[in-house]
Amino acid sequence: MKKLLSISLILILSLSRSFTAHAAIDKEDYDAATAAAFYLMLLDFADLYGDPLPTEDYGKDVTFQFSDGISSPQLKQKMEQQISQLLTNLNKAAYNNTDVNYAGLDIDNLASQTIGMTWNNVHFTTEEDFIVDHCLTIKSGGRVSGYQVRNIGVNMLPINDTYGGPMRKELCIDFNSVGKIIDFNFTMDKTNYVNIMKEGLRLKDEDRRMMIIGWCQQFEKAYCDKNIRFIEDVFSDDALIITGKLVTQRVKNDVMPQNGVVFEPKGKKEYIAGLKRVFANNQRLKVKFDDYRVVRHPAKPDYYGVTLKQDWHSDSYSDQGSVFLLWDFTDEDHPKIHVRTWEPGIECSFKATDFKI
Repeated sequence: MKKLLSISLILILSLSRSFTAHAAIDKEDYDAATAAAFYLMLLDFADLYGDPLPTEDYGKDVTFQFSDGISSPQLKQKMEQQISQLLTNLNKAAYNNTDVNYAGLDIDNLASQTIGMTWNNVHFTTEEDFIVDHCLTIKSGGRVSGYQVRNIGVNMLPINDTYGGPMRKELCIDFNSVGKIIDFNFTMDKTNYVNIMKEGLRLKDEDRRMMIIGWCQQFEKAYCDKNIRFIEDVFSDDALIITGKLVTQRVKNDVMPQNGVVFEPKGKKEYIAGLKRVFANNQRLKVKFDDYRVVRHPAKPDYYGVTLKQDWHSDSYSDQGSVFLLWDFTDEDHPKIHVRTWEPGIECSFKATDFKI
């Protein structure tokens, strides 16, 4: 344990020196990483001297309130209580290093399973114990289908060395129309989100775009959690999936090897089988989506082309490239991906009208 204490102290000192030497380091990541290291040191002290950790530091109770966005007092109170209890339970589970307790929460199985998959890889605690935020309304077919709260800041507490993401993230919690928790994700970049929704206001399809953002966030998280069931369900049975892989090859008469790209079109079954092998063979897998662009099909308004930048990092392979997804929202409760492509670089050469629907 003394060895662990020394490691924690060294980590804090190293972070301090790194921050001093490299002013460009993201301040939020630095603060969160330092907090995590300090927490490890406190754990070591507690174990050495028998003193419990102060509950208010990492096991704190959370109070959440909506600032606006919901008119029903009963529903507002229920959702506020749900969010407060869930965030409190997450804090206490991180503090006690246990599974998350869902007793007393109105949460569906898929949402709790989603939290559990993330919890197996990394724990997290809220930045604040009193949170006030806006309630977003989600509509489907002109009727209210649910609600959403975004931008709940959390500090990440890795439980092993497989986590390679940022040390600070923001949560997004989704509810159905009666206040039941139905989804739980980490949010996309705020600026990107605002730009997509501004375009939605112009085209009067902001509700659909909010749904697309939510499903893409789930899609990203499914790779990180190795949630093969979600990925298998979201692809249509006749999906076209074009994968790409960077390969190093030596060109004749060239001293230095050069990178090439191998493309391979696959059906759903072949892609899922290969992805299962990737999940099984890599303990560490980090997938990050950024720079979303959402374009509605000009002739078929239920179809949307989504392009995004993908960073893929695993134990055995890493790359960066552009992904194109052709989403079908004919059934808004069960949207499907008909096309998924990957290509290197930041510019995507595919668009929704390139494919026969």
